[in-house]
Amino acid sequence: MASAVARPQIAASVIASSSLLADRAFIESELRSILPAPALSPVSACMDYAVLGEAQRLRPILAVRAGQLSDSDPALTLRAAAAVEMLHCASLIVDDLPCMDNDATRRNRPSAHVAYGESTALLAAFGLVALAARTVIEQDAAEVHWAGQRRFQVALLRTLDCRSLIGGQVMDLELSGDRREQCRELLNDLKTVPLFLLAIEAGVAYAPAPPYPALKQFGRQYGIALQMTDDYLDGEAKDIAPLTRHLEATTECLAPFGAAARPLLELVEYLHVRAQDHRHR
Repeated sequence: MASAVARPQIAASVIASSSLLADRAFIESELRSILPAPALSPVSACMDYAVLGEAQRLRPILAVRAGQLSDSDPALTLRAAAAVEMLHCASLIVDDLPCMDNDATRRNRPSAHVAYGESTALLAAFGLVALAARTVIEQDAAEVHWAGQRRFQVALLRTLDCRSLIGGQVMDLELSGDRREQCRELLNDLKTVPLFLLAIEAGVAYAPAPPYPALKQFGRQYGIALQMTDDYLDGEAKDIAPLTRHLEATTECLAPFGAAARPLLELVEYLHVRAQDHRHR
């Protein structure tokens, strides 16, 4: 991928074993500290099941790394990143329900509704949304961060509304065939992109003077890149060229940051390596 930003040569094994794994472990430790004890009830057990386990954690990793680039408060940013992931996991529970996409598996094991029943899974999704919103605003923060804390909580709840994730899910249920393909970009803008924009909001919420426009553009393009990568890996897209071009454009968003963008550039490289590995099988 040609780019104005020097692209490090990172092998798939390096990406999988070092920085990304370390960030995943960091985020999962925070998630475990927030989630209610599974023994409390079937709903809390389902919440734990839906959040923990095998996952890429790209959204919260994006939040943490955007926070580092923005000189944001690390502890507050980590909590916001965890909230993004809990909201994402809640959306996956709902997506998988029989009345929605009717998927029996998620992250290489039974979906939440298969493991715990539909009613428990639905309540767990509600529980995760409430926990994501509550845990951010309940965290102690210096007065200088109060406005950013509230702004992020509002952004988190707005991500669920009918012009965002809910609207995307409605469109996903209604469209099929050629019409779905024609509306793919809008569908991604509603169903995939919002959580990546929210990850950027998490990263800059507690920053003194965040480089918000450039990071917001990167978040949007990265969300689209992830969806394109998944479509290619799933066989919905046969040609890798559009994905490669989009990854190049996503990388260009980082040009203003120079060498400081390396942690975010690694996330782009991760998608590039996944796609290339699939192509060469």
